[in-house]
Amino acid sequence: MKIGVCASPDKLPLLAELGYDYLEANFSWLASLDGEALRQNTAIIEKTGVPAEAYNIFFRGGMKLYAKDGEDQAPLLAEIRSYVEGGFERAAAWGGKIAVIGSGFVRGIPEGMTREETEAQFARVLGVCGEAAEKAGMRVVVEPLSRRDCNYIHTVAEAADAAKLADHPAVGVLVDFYHASENGDAPGTLPEYADLLWHVHYGRPVDRWAPIPGDEERLAGIAEILRRCPNAERISLECNWHPDFDTAVKAARSLMQEFKK
Repeated sequence: MKIGVCASPDKLPLLAELGYDYLEANFSWLASLDGEALRQNTAIIEKTGVPAEAYNIFFRGGMKLYAKDGEDQAPLLAEIRSYVEGGFERAAAWGGKIAVIGSGFVRGIPEGMTREETEAQFARVLGVCGEAAEKAGMRVVVEPLSRRDCNYIHTVAEAADAAKLADHPAVGVLVDFYHASENGDAPGTLPEYADLLWHVHYGRPVDRWAPIPGDEERLAGIAEILRRCPNAERISLECNWHPDFDTAVKAARSLMQEFKK
């Protein structure tokens, strides 16, 4: 597996020095960059030679995905298509391969809608995202989130159901081991979804820190499970950086080597 870090491009010189394989950047931020900021950040990627292969924070805050009260979803889907096509064009230029659809506040079941109505409309949203991703040579994955963070899609099984309902070859699922621990989603079940499990996030249980000495046994167990999920090509550190980013990301690098074996 490739090992990456969720961070901004200004962290790339350090990540390159430490030997991380890729950056996981902010999709909504990239989609909104103006010309000069885009050029400056692109220059950092080109200089370090470390691609931004993965993306999170997919939808910008306040985006509307669902039509309620008999409204037509088609105009919303058109807006979503325009947004994601522009974002994927930029992401692909930075070496993008995969984007994570978490965005719990945006994708959650809105007040006044049933779960069934949301599932049907979210499947259409995923289809639009899958089409745009495939056009750019990328894929998307649905992220299960903590029940504290979102009221919709909490387990890998539920993410797999959403991906299957979307029925697009560029739509798969992610496991985030912090969220999985919060929700009691057993890691041992992951091989059941190996065909759709394409990407991984890691943060320690409870504190969501990057790995620290003493975590070797836990990491070895997770790595063994992921070896039975060969389509999961990358694992990104998505963490609370304690005591600070530089210290934590340096300490984690050798521990994450477990996933290279």
